[in-house]
Amino acid sequence: MLYNTNKIWLTIDVEELSDSNFRLIAKNELKLDYEALIDNWLNLCEEYGYKSTAFILGSFAEKYPHIVKKLSNNGHEIASHGLTHDLVYDIPFETWSNSISESKRILEDITGNEIKGYRSASWSLPFEKYYYEELVKSGYSYSSSYFPLKTYLYGNAIDKKNSFNVETKSGSIIEIPVPKFIVPFSGGFYLRTLPQFVQKLLVKQLISIDVKPVLYVHPYELIKKNSMLAYYYKYFKKNIDFFLAFWTLNRPISNIEKYLIDKK
Repeated sequence: MLYNTNKIWLTIDVEELSDSNFRLIAKNELKLDYEALIDNWLNLCEEYGYKSTAFILGSFAEKYPHIVKKLSNNGHEIASHGLTHDLVYDIPFETWSNSISESKRILEDITGNEIKGYRSASWSLPFEKYYYEELVKSGYSYSSSYFPLKTYLYGNAIDKKNSFNVETKSGSIIEIPVPKFIVPFSGGFYLRTLPQFVQKLLVKQLISIDVKPVLYVHPYELIKKNSMLAYYYKYFKKNIDFFLAFWTLNRPISNIEKYLIDKK
């Protein structure tokens, strides 16, 4: 598990833009060069001597197995992001159970390696023991699905910062929360909107109290700033979610580089 390697845990949720839970309305067929975007990620990690954990959707892996192999062959840990990006609490338990087993199988067939980690779509895994027991039964040894802030879409009211064990009748599993310091800051919407100096301060604060910052990004956040603006205008109709996404996605994600310097 690469979580134990450095002072920060660098992760990427590998999914297509159409999988995101923004209620964006496409007016054209979405086209992105995901291999080029993952190459951007690989180059960034190589530049700073980091390896990441890639939580990959099974549907993405079936469509782009060569990208999964590229990540794995470059030494990045492959983990499951589920089979599809459906919110866990919105689908029947049996459907979800089958999906975590199927996504694990797909990724293991592609990489030839055992898949040990899981992250739910949009942090939507209910914090209920029977869900964790099902992960244990399916062969997972850790999850990173706990978001310590309750929102309309996901999250939990209890602020858990450090990893912790969940004991079930079938065995134990480690849960690795996305930590917050006053507010979440280390990925997605939060990473894109909070001022960089605030993010750097919060990273340092967490490290100073022996809490490992968990950073997470998505491939579509690796589009260059000018290209991203043009892309959204071209492919999406203008609604409330468009302007929210447009506002938050028009900042280059490259400032993640600032966190990789001297953080080994």
